[in-house]
Amino acid sequence: MLNAQKLQAIVDTFAKYNVEIQTDRMRITAINGQPAGFDATTFMQDQLIEMICKVLANQLIHEVWVNEHTEK
Repeated sequence: MLNAQKLQAIVDTFAKYNVEIQTDRMRITAINGQPAGFDATTFMQDQLIEMICKVLANQLIHEVWVNEHTEK
C-alpha cells in the first residue's frame, strides 16, 4: 500500500507533465482542478498511477467532445 512518501513521488512526477494533483493527507482531492476522491492508502502505487491516467483520459475525452460541439 501507499505511504505519504510514495504519494508525493507520484504527485511530483505528474507535475513534470503539467498534471496538478491536489491532496489532503493521503487523499487525492483534485486532478487538474477537477474534484476527485481517492484514498491513496487503498491502492498500490501502479494502481493509483493507472487510476490517475484514466481520470486524465476521461477529462481529455470530455474536452474534445465539448470542443467538437461548440465549434461553428
